[in-house]
Amino acid sequence: MPFSKPLYLLFAVFFSISTLFSQQENREYDIIWHSADDNSLPQNSVKSIIQDKYGFLWLSTENGLVRYDGSKFKVFNIENLKGLGTNRISYFRGTVSTDSIYALSDFTDLILIKNNKPSVIPKHKIPESFRLTNHLHKGKRVYVHKIYKTDNSYFSLENGTLAAYTKNNQKLWEIEYEYDPDNTEFFLLNNTLYSHKNGKFVRFENGKIFLTAIEGLPATGFTVFPNTVAQQTFITFNNTVYLLEKNHDKLILKVLLKDFNISKNNIISYYYDVPNDILYLGSSTDGLLIVKKKKFNSIIGNNKNGVYYAQIPHGNDSFLSTTGEIFSSSGVQKQRFFTKENDNYILLKDRNGDLWTKQDNRIYRLNKSTNFTTSDTWFFEDRVILLFETLKGEILAGTATNGAPAGKLFRLEDTGLSKPSFKLYMVVPFHPTYMLQIEDNILWTGSHLGFHKIYFREKKVENIKKISNTYVRSIYIENPNEIWVTTYEKGFFLYNPYTKKTTHFPIDKNRYLLSSHCIIEDQNGYLWISTNKGLFQASKKNLLNYSKGKTDNVYYQYYDKSDGFYTNEFNGGCQPCGLKLGNNALSFPSMRGNILFFPEKIKLLLPDNEIYFQEAEVDNRTQEINNDTLLLKNNFGRVRLFINSPYYGNPNNLNIEIRLQGPISQKWTSLKGDEISYTSLPHGTYYLTARKLTGFDSNYKHKTLTIIIPPAFYQTIWFNILMVLCGLTLIFYTIKMRIRYIRRKNVLLEKKIAEQTFQLRNTISTLRNTKEKLSEEIINHKKLIRTITHDIKSPLRFLALTGKHAYQNSNNIKLVEEDLKSIYTSSFQLYHFVDNLLEYTKVSKQENSSEPYSLYTLAEEKTTIFLNIASSQKTEIINKIDTTLVLSTNKLLLSIIIHNLLDNAIKNTFNGRIVLTSGKRDENIFIRIKDTGKGMSPELVDFYNTSKNSKTQEGIRKIGMGLPMVAELLIILNGSMHIESTVQLGTEITIWLQEEKSS
Repeated sequence: MPFSKPLYLLFAVFFSISTLFSQQENREYDIIWHSADDNSLPQNSVKSIIQDKYGFLWLSTENGLVRYDGSKFKVFNIENLKGLGTNRISYFRGTVSTDSIYALSDFTDLILIKNNKPSVIPKHKIPESFRLTNHLHKGKRVYVHKIYKTDNSYFSLENGTLAAYTKNNQKLWEIEYEYDPDNTEFFLLNNTLYSHKNGKFVRFENGKIFLTAIEGLPATGFTVFPNTVAQQTFITFNNTVYLLEKNHDKLILKVLLKDFNISKNNIISYYYDVPNDILYLGSSTDGLLIVKKKKFNSIIGNNKNGVYYAQIPHGNDSFLSTTGEIFSSSGVQKQRFFTKENDNYILLKDRNGDLWTKQDNRIYRLNKSTNFTTSDTWFFEDRVILLFETLKGEILAGTATNGAPAGKLFRLEDTGLSKPSFKLYMVVPFHPTYMLQIEDNILWTGSHLGFHKIYFREKKVENIKKISNTYVRSIYIENPNEIWVTTYEKGFFLYNPYTKKTTHFPIDKNRYLLSSHCIIEDQNGYLWISTNKGLFQASKKNLLNYSKGKTDNVYYQYYDKSDGFYTNEFNGGCQPCGLKLGNNALSFPSMRGNILFFPEKIKLLLPDNEIYFQEAEVDNRTQEINNDTLLLKNNFGRVRLFINSPYYGNPNNLNIEIRLQGPISQKWTSLKGDEISYTSLPHGTYYLTARKLTGFDSNYKHKTLTIIIPPAFYQTIWFNILMVLCGLTLIFYTIKMRIRYIRRKNVLLEKKIAEQTFQLRNTISTLRNTKEKLSEEIINHKKLIRTITHDIKSPLRFLALTGKHAYQNSNNIKLVEEDLKSIYTSSFQLYHFVDNLLEYTKVSKQENSSEPYSLYTLAEEKTTIFLNIASSQKTEIINKIDTTLVLSTNKLLLSIIIHNLLDNAIKNTFNGRIVLTSGKRDENIFIRIKDTGKGMSPELVDFYNTSKNSKTQEGIRKIGMGLPMVAELLIILNGSMHIESTVQLGTEITIWLQEEKSS
C-alpha cells in the first residue's frame, strides 16, 4: 500500500537526521570509496586485500587482480596476464616478507606476485598445497591448508591433524585437532597460530593447545575476519572494527573504525596498513573503502559565519578568539568570555590583563576589573590596522592614511586624566600591518610595502631591501638571529639581523606557499605555515641548511581537507595569526572554524617508498621492463613509460622528477601523472632517472631505467666503417682517375705548348730574321742614299759643265757635237744608274729562282745596252758565254749583277776590251767578266775577296755603288765573287752561282 504524504515526510526527515547523525559520528575519519561506478575497479566484489613488501596494495575481485599504489588502480586480467584462464580471483596465500604472494582463481589458476608484478604459474608447476579439492565450502572452493609464517616455516591442516614444519619441510610437532571448516577460523598473530570456534579462541604452541581470552570482547555477537597472509585478524561488533593485537601474553583489541555499519556495506575483507594508519575494507557489493583517521581537529564554534582571525592564549590548553569564544581540544565553550563587537583582526592582552581590540577607526580596551563587561574607546581619523604592546608596556596604535601609502604610529600616554590618550608619535612611509619586538628600541614591522626595522627612540625607519614591494602578513621570531617573514605574493623569508642575510625559500609545486599567512614552530623543530590553499609542515633544520647552502632543496609536507579541515583556506592578516599553547598544541584560524592539533600526534606519511618503472607501451603495445632495462626497436614510433611509487598520503607530497641522459639529454623536469612519453629517439643507450624527495632531510631516492635503442644496419659502426672504406676507395679511384686525366691533359698540353713553343720559336726566329733584314735594309738604304749622293753628283756636275761648255762654244759646231755626245753618254749612264737602282729596290720582293732562261741571251741584252758607250770609249765588248747554258737563278738579280759589272768595266776601260765568259765546275756555274781597264787597288781587291758580309765593313771608300750592290745581291743568291786585278792592266771578276735544277 502506498505511503501517505505525512508518513513519507516523516520518513524523509528521519532519514536525513539519521544521515547527519551518522556523518557527525564519523567526522573523525576520512572515508573514501572506490568502485566500478567511478571506474576505479573492474568489479565491486573485493574478496581479499594484501600489501606486498614494496608497498603496493593488491585486491582480488571477480573481474581481475588489481594493484593500487595510492593514486591509481592497475587491473590484471586475461587481456594482459598471459596464461590466466579466468578473471575471477579468489584469495591470497603465501608470505609477504619473502616476496611470495599467491593469488588463486576459480579455475585453479595460481598467480605469483613477485617484484610487484603478477605471473601465472603453469598448472604442472603448482605446489600441492595450492591445489583445489573437489568440494565447495559455503559456495567457495576449499584449498588444502598451509599457513605460512614470515620465515617461510608453516602449519599444515589436514585430515584432523595440525602439524608445524620448518621451511625445509622438517616436522617440528603434530597434534590431533578436529575442526569444522564451516565454523572454524585459523589465523596468525606474531607467527603464533590461533583458531576461533564457537566463540572460543585457542592458541597452538609447541604441540600444545591453550585456551585464550581477549580483553574487551563480548561473549557473543562478534565476527572474526582473518587476513592470514598479513597475519592480521579483525573482529567486529557494535558497528566497530577492531584489530586483534598481542600485548605481552594478552590479546587486546585496538579500535580502527567506529560507528560504521559493517553489515549494511557488506564488508568481507580487511587490511590495516600499520605504518600509515590506514584501514582498507573490501565490500562484496560496493568496492574498496579506504579509512584514514583525520589528523586535525576543526572546531567550528558558535560564530555565525564560522570565520575566525586573531586569537590569544587562554590558560594552558585553550585560547580566546576575537568573538569572545574559548576553544580547546574538547571543543568550544558556549558562554562567551566577552561580547564586544569588533572586526576580528586584532586581539591583544596587555600586562595588566586588559584586552584590546578594534573596529575600523576605533580602539577598544576591555577592562579586566569589570570582568571585561566595560570598555574604553578611542577614535582615530584614519582606519586602525595595528595594536601592539612594547617590552616596556607601551601601547602603540598604527593607522593607514586614507588615500596615501603613508601611515602613522600613535603612543598611549597618560594625560593625568582618568583616561589616557593616544598621541601621534611618528609618521611612517607605509601601512604597518604586523609588529614584533625582541630587543629594546627595535620594532620589527611588516607593511603592505615590505619589511622594516624601526628605531623607536630615534623615530627612524630602515627598509629591508630584499623583502620589499610585497605585503608582509606576519613575523615570527623565536631566535634573535632568525626572523621569519611571511608575505602574500612572494612566499616566506628568513632574515638574520646580525649578518643582514636574507633567504627566500623555494615554494611548492602548486605555488600555494606564495600566499603564506603565518608561521608557528612546534616543540619538535617543525615550522607550520598556513596558506590560502592548505597547511604546510617544514623542518626548521632543513630550512636553515638551505639558508646556509648545505642543501639545494626543501621538503614540504602538505595537508588539506582530507586531513580534517573543513576548508583549505586559512586566514591571515591578523595579529596574532596563530598560536602555540602551553600544552604544545597549535592553533590556526580558517574560513570555517579554528584548527587545533597536537603536532606530535600527527602521523607522518612520507613518500619514502622506492620508485618503479613498471611497464612500457611501445606503439600501443605493452612491453615488459626486465632488470630495469628496456630494449626498443630502432624504428619505434612512440614509447610511453609508466612510473610509480606507492604512496598513500596526500598526492601533493609525492613529487617525482625525471631526467633523460644519452644521445639526447634533458634537464630535471616534474613528472605529471604517472607516465612520460618519447617519440623517435635516435639510436643509442639512454639513462632515464627518476628521483623524489623522501622526507624532511631533503634526501633524494633515485631509480634509473636503461633504454637501449639498437642502431639500424646503416647506423652501425661496421656499416659506417664500410661506408668510410667505400668512400675512401671512391675518393682514391676518383683522385687516381683525376690524376690520370690531368696527366693526359698535361701531356696534351705539353705537346700543344711544345707545338706552340716551336711555332713561337719559329715566329721569333722569323721576327728576328725580319728584324735583321729590316736592319740590313735600313743600313742598305743608308748606304744607298750615300752612294746615290756620291754617284749622281759626278754625272750631274759633268752634265752641267758640258752644257756650260756647249753654251760657251755654240759657234763651234764640232765642239758642240762632242759636247752633245758627252751629254748623251752621261745621261744614258745616269738613266741606267737610276734603272739599276729601281731594280735593286725590288730585290727584297724577289725569290731566288725563276723560270729557266739562257745566260747567253741575258748577257747579250746587257752588252747591247752598253755598245754605244763602249764604242764612244773605243772599247770592244765580247760575249763568249756558252749559248747552251740555261739557268734558273733569279733572272732579275743576275741581270743587275751583270749590268753593274759591265758598267764598272766600261767606266774603267778605254781603248780596251771587255770579255764575258762562262763555265761549270762540279755543280757550280761561274760567269767571268774581264777587262783591260785601269784595275783596282790591292786593298779594295782584298776587301771584296775576304769579306763575306760587306755590310759589316765600313771605312773603305768604295767607287760607285756597283760592287757593293753586286756583293749584297750575291749574298741573296747564295753566290760568291772573286776578283783578280792589276792596276793599269785590268780586272777579272768571277761570279760563282749554285746550279739550279730545271725541268
